[in-house]
Amino acid sequence: MGTTLQVETLTFKFPAGWCTSKYDDWSFYRQQFSRQSNGIQAVDVLAREPNDTAYLIEVKDYRHPDTEKPSQLPQAIANKVLMPLAAMLPAKLNANDPSERAMAKAVLTSHKLRAVAHIALARAHHPAVDLADLKQKLAQLLRAVDAHPKVVSRNHMPSLGWAVA
Repeated sequence: MGTTLQVETLTFKFPAGWCTSKYDDWSFYRQQFSRQSNGIQAVDVLAREPNDTAYLIEVKDYRHPDTEKPSQLPQAIANKVLMPLAAMLPAKLNANDPSERAMAKAVLTSHKLRAVAHIALARAHHPAVDLADLKQKLAQLLRAVDAHPKVVSRNHMPSLGWAVA
């Protein structure tokens, strides 16, 4: 049995042996890091598989009307991936919660970083989100972190190792 994380209306199921955490719930992020400057954002989930790959997972639910416009989505996701990376070293050293310090250390000692955008689309796809275009733009914006980011949905989860229900 692995770990289950609830993100909005989605349930992420990770296999045994994975380290996982809802980063945007961290007390270090909420009480310390995000107060450093206006506009600091967070990915939804940090995960690290046993083979030392760390994943920064952002969930966007287009079934809700307050989600960013599709034209703003690539930059919004890129910001949410980049900002937590800046927080990992200070979290490893200064987080009050031992589990947050341990997760930060796990991310920092990973051999590979992967960015994943999980997009939940309404059946009508309004507003329309072109997942291939989003992937291409994320690859440009995040090339120093992950030149091949994944853009997935519940129905399209290629070789990631976890399930979403």
